[in-house]
Amino acid sequence: MPNQFNKFLIEFSKSFKEKDPVIHSVMANIFSMRIIGNKTHGDLAEIALTEYINEFVGDYSAKHTGKETFRAKVNEEDIRVTNKNTNEEMPISIKTYGFGPLQLSTNKDTSMFRYLTEIVGKKQVIDSNKIRKILSNPCFIDFNDVNVLPLIYNETEMTFKVIIFDVKKAYKSVRKIKFFPPRKFGENRETHPIYKFFDKDDNYIFEVRYGDTKANALQRGMWTHTENARPFFKKILKGSYQINEPLLKLISKTLVCRKNKHEKILEKFFPAHGIE
Repeated sequence: MPNQFNKFLIEFSKSFKEKDPVIHSVMANIFSMRIIGNKTHGDLAEIALTEYINEFVGDYSAKHTGKETFRAKVNEEDIRVTNKNTNEEMPISIKTYGFGPLQLSTNKDTSMFRYLTEIVGKKQVIDSNKIRKILSNPCFIDFNDVNVLPLIYNETEMTFKVIIFDVKKAYKSVRKIKFFPPRKFGENRETHPIYKFFDKDDNYIFEVRYGDTKANALQRGMWTHTENARPFFKKILKGSYQINEPLLKLISKTLVCRKNKHEKILEKFFPAHGIE
């Protein structure tokens, strides 16, 4: 029986099975935002997907909760999706990354790294029973409740894909956990210690990075790699895109006009949505 997130993904996928689906334009618009700033596209992706779900994904509605949740520091989510038939709610974390390293969880309480430090130390674990025990610890089990939706782009090839990391398959495949100490790059740069997880053929699956509660979120949590861990991803959408120059110009213009003009634009081009 599929869980809530899987049920949602089925309906989400159905929304772009028709010819020339609007989702491709949505993705192009999101990735065009990188022209404005390296982090801008990630924030706007949350807003765009919220609107897309409300308009195009069948029996689901969505609410953007990213900033609200960030302040509360309670859940790892950017949007909250509701099944309108059952009223069941679920959090979804939107990850907008270039192909390569992908952060799956910030693990805000740093419980994963602290637990691995205690159990694995600065060595490695290859005992299957011990590995199962580690991955059964609450800090890893709780990650199953984090619904991650990665939007991956390749700026060189101007392509994108929406992929889902199969956590259960990843956990079942782990046959080795190994500690990697910090490495130096040049005179002033040093990596953080990490624990890497490998399968029976010594193929990389994911890793847990160092970082205490004072560390930058990018220095901690569970990470993987969209290419090196490809067998553990399911692709639900792929395509190509071009930079939407008119959109960038439109944003520039709307930022320097008054609220009443914004209201007129909404009334003329989006009358069904009204003005809240």
